[in-house]
Amino acid sequence: MFSGPSRPAVPAVIRFACALALALILGANPAIAEASKRARDDKLPDKLTVDQAFVIARTAALQSDAAKLEAAARKIGKHPLAEYVDYWRLRLRLLPVRNRDGDSRGSDGSADDAVKAFLSQHQGTLVAELLRRDWMLDLGRRRQWPEFLDQYASWGLSADNRIECFHQLANGRSSNALNPDAEALLFAPRELGEGCIELIETLVAERVISTGQIWQRVKISLEIGALGSVRRLAPRIGITPGELEAALQRPAKILASTTNARLLVIAAVQLARQDPERAEERLDTLTKLPRSERAFVISQIAAQSMRRLLPQSLSLTHLALGANASDETWAWLARAALRASDWPTLHAIYESMGPQARNEPAWIYWHARADRELGRPQEAHEQLRRIAGQFNFYGMLAAEELGSPFSPPPMASKPNAQELAWVERHPGLSKAVRLYDLGLRADGNREWNFAIRTMNDRQLLATADWACRRELLDRCVNTADRTQNEHDFALRYITPFRDRLTPFAEQHELDPAWIYGLIRQESRFMLAARSSARAQGLMQIIPPTAKWIAGKLGIRDFRVEQLNDLDTNLRFGTYYLKTVHDGLDGSPVLASAGYNAGPGRPRRWRGTLPGSLEGAAFAEIIPFQETRDYVQNVIANATVYAALLSGRPQSLKDRLGRVEPGQ
Repeated sequence: MFSGPSRPAVPAVIRFACALALALILGANPAIAEASKRARDDKLPDKLTVDQAFVIARTAALQSDAAKLEAAARKIGKHPLAEYVDYWRLRLRLLPVRNRDGDSRGSDGSADDAVKAFLSQHQGTLVAELLRRDWMLDLGRRRQWPEFLDQYASWGLSADNRIECFHQLANGRSSNALNPDAEALLFAPRELGEGCIELIETLVAERVISTGQIWQRVKISLEIGALGSVRRLAPRIGITPGELEAALQRPAKILASTTNARLLVIAAVQLARQDPERAEERLDTLTKLPRSERAFVISQIAAQSMRRLLPQSLSLTHLALGANASDETWAWLARAALRASDWPTLHAIYESMGPQARNEPAWIYWHARADRELGRPQEAHEQLRRIAGQFNFYGMLAAEELGSPFSPPPMASKPNAQELAWVERHPGLSKAVRLYDLGLRADGNREWNFAIRTMNDRQLLATADWACRRELLDRCVNTADRTQNEHDFALRYITPFRDRLTPFAEQHELDPAWIYGLIRQESRFMLAARSSARAQGLMQIIPPTAKWIAGKLGIRDFRVEQLNDLDTNLRFGTYYLKTVHDGLDGSPVLASAGYNAGPGRPRRWRGTLPGSLEGAAFAEIIPFQETRDYVQNVIANATVYAALLSGRPQSLKDRLGRVEPGQ
């Protein structure tokens, strides 16, 4: 659900009451919630359960409070998760020390032997790999490259850009050329963190990369608003901190006063982010810029204009073709062309994208559609075939374009007793469940995901089935979602609470498949789900909306905690969904967007359309990434549920429909 208005600071006593309530909502033992409070007190009481002491130790570790961590550790003893306590102790000894310039330096190395012993004792566990990561970062800060490379060879977690940049430093260079791996790391559109900044500075000192390449990296950072990277790199291209801050904080003034080309570009891009219309008006001040730099600035104004769905975004896109921009920018320019059904421009933009973007299902699909519209059916067919077997929004659309509306794949055989027994004995899954019992959901999910990362399809299906049996419904869905060849869509798209949900769907004349698709996206069927915006329950209703609904339903003395009741949450959620649906012309696309971002926003977005637009295209041009992904996932989910509930193939395109201009 969309978040409500900002609120004033909350007194500490109320914050604690809310934290205690949250712990109860999430299923934590009240004693555990009390332990979380005690972790903030100066002294620990004598009478603590081992579980309470464990939670206090975790909180102390997060607060880098070594003394409190040790006090709690003494009360834990032989806890099933005791290895976490040892990990937290060692991690605190590896934390970086910041100097006056904000740079990090490593530890004194006194923990190295203890870290090695821990890694040897807990080999193959999540905590070992977490500690290995922390140690590699410390080794990188200390430039201990032989040990770093030894640990890198054994590392079992997914890619971490900080580690990868340190790895490039550790490997050294056999030539003065920038190798492809380093180039991919340093020029990807993301904030540069520790390790990567050090890598750039080393490459500059060794004259492997030029100031021109640093300037290119600065422009990439500007495109995505990664101003931390801009501030770190600007001095390397002759821009002082004072000049840079003036360009970032007062861009219009700098545009009117400086002749420095790079400062002009920085100021123009920053102004485009603040006010693209004003930036467009200032284009005449950039006539002396080199053509390539001017094209880059125009591409940024075009992208920011499309983010706000301004009508001039397409004309600016035409001017920006040929610019040296990142895929982030080209995606927004592609949306400008898509909104206007400008297929030639969309096709040209696809050809300007980098390899990674050209392999994304969204742009493969729209490139294929452009090929078809431009009279190249064979090329379109070949592109659609690339993604038609994928069980996602664009994979389903591609299959339908090729004549195959969605039907679930053949169901895999059910797990046998031996497979389920293997899951029951799995130590990583047991740890995850233990963490769930303590109310430490995020820690449990991390342990769960580590446990299933190398499982084959049969093991994943058995684990998903086991999770459903234990009513770990979100783990059931997410685990079944990972299979590659054998699938069970009854586990991927579970239908719990059907006898409770159906009456509300019938009362409001809503498609149960759509409600299930929305719940799957909102909460993964966790009754106690709660978001950072305080949305609660299956249908993730925020308190202000809940109070409004209660008033409409004539419910007096409504209390927010009632949202954790299954029937109340379904009643309120379906009422609100029906209200949004009816207020947005019965469009599932608009209503799904309205449920996530508030009904006013899709009305405004629809009002910017130059003409009728197919629902899939409207879903793609939604300016909020969260809402864009949400709408695509909800409608795709609903299509799958409709096929499962009806036993018949379903059209995703029909469900998406068309979106007409209007307010």
